[in-house]
Amino acid sequence: MSGCQLSDGILNCIEHGKGPAIIVEQGSLSWSYMASAISELKSAVAPDGHGGGFSVGIVTRNRAPHLALFAAAFALRHCYVALSPMFADQDLALDIESLGLHVVAASRDDLSRSGVMDAAITSGAAVIELSDDPKRPLRVLREMKPGRNLPDRSGVAVAMLTSGTTGPPKRISLTYDNLDAALGQAGPVKRSGRTKESTVLRPALVWHPIGHISGAAFVVDALSSGRPIILMERFDPERWAFYIERYEVRLAQVNPTAMRMILDADIDPSRLSSLRYVRGGTTGTPPQLQEAFESRFQVPFMTTYGATEFAGAVASWSPEDYLRYGKSHRGSSGRAHPGVHLRTVDPESGRVLANGEQGVLEVLAPQSAQGNGNWVRTTDLALIDEEGFLWIMGRVDDAIVRGGFKVHPGKVEWVLKEHPAVLDAAVVGIEDDRLGAVPAAAVVLRENIDPPSESDLKVFVERRLARYEVPIRIVFVDTLPLTLSMKVSRPALRALFSS
Repeated sequence: MSGCQLSDGILNCIEHGKGPAIIVEQGSLSWSYMASAISELKSAVAPDGHGGGFSVGIVTRNRAPHLALFAAAFALRHCYVALSPMFADQDLALDIESLGLHVVAASRDDLSRSGVMDAAITSGAAVIELSDDPKRPLRVLREMKPGRNLPDRSGVAVAMLTSGTTGPPKRISLTYDNLDAALGQAGPVKRSGRTKESTVLRPALVWHPIGHISGAAFVVDALSSGRPIILMERFDPERWAFYIERYEVRLAQVNPTAMRMILDADIDPSRLSSLRYVRGGTTGTPPQLQEAFESRFQVPFMTTYGATEFAGAVASWSPEDYLRYGKSHRGSSGRAHPGVHLRTVDPESGRVLANGEQGVLEVLAPQSAQGNGNWVRTTDLALIDEEGFLWIMGRVDDAIVRGGFKVHPGKVEWVLKEHPAVLDAAVVGIEDDRLGAVPAAAVVLRENIDPPSESDLKVFVERRLARYEVPIRIVFVDTLPLTLSMKVSRPALRALFSS
């Protein structure tokens, strides 16, 4: 289907869908709940917003009204702009002011954050409160100010934040055609030519944030096929297992952090018997963890590889590949989707490397945001073996992946150095059994000033950054470990936290 057909398909499902559309802990909501969101969005941007191309900014949380407005934006061919609830208040307000939005929508608790409502009003955007009231999920607080010269985002489906691997998160625009190309490849059966499993209208279980591409792509796929969506605001292994057992879910998605939580919760394997396979992504899965998960639950775990720039996954496992290579290639991210090409290149010269040679991964994909037949260079070190399987070996940069969220050390260091008692600071990732890696900081204090405690500095950082960016440990040192070139020695820095 073309981009317009994607919107029309979602609109058709909303207008004619039967049974539950959204399932949350409080109960289920019908497709008419989604339809009411469309009506409210139309009224907020009337009379000019019926032809699509408007920017609908949502401070996105995994809650029913947020999902309803997400669906409404797609149904009306507008552009969904993801606003991160994990931003500090001032950063969120600045984001709203700078984007040129037609609509700003958020729950009452987010609208009440310092500067957020003022930024929305100053920008001239329509303001929508997302409510827990099942009869009226959207409440228009202010209609859009007329006469504003704003960007026309016709054809753009989403403006989605990346996780910030090489610096501050950047916003990637994906068109409806990009999403269509990605959805055409999605699903567990790619190379066999059989009908996708998603034609079975069992609920899609969504716990990944729909403000990130992993959750958003899964939701769009479900909406376009008319599947109900089980929406979890945060991952809880017991609740996750309950939904799988209650609704006989066949496909689930987890990351290594969630896998460890499921294993630690000692979930009875019989409760997950409906699962045909489990997908993984966001970060590499240790082979030992995958083996433990598969051994306990007797369900194939198939890793994917993707990024915001590619509207989701560009490589994954098929059931056929799993049967043949599942044990021998455990730890791989599978093979390229049809129409996608992968290669590794020398990071310095750009020379294309042979199979089995490690280099920087580049991707050529029809759903790429850059399009036009351009190879896109990632920040991942990888190799592609003789059978075409992709192996992610690490990162070109020093980003820390904490439970699927990327932490940039330089950003945390900059905030630490803002403290009046801090002379210098360095941040590094250290291994963590549950989250994969966590940030830790070494701090040099200024002389002749009252020294802060470790907890004092953590509070200082937490007020300025997202919680996942706060160092799990802070140690005080006389000097930072340096190399001969006067750069911080990362191995020596990690050694400080080895005990």
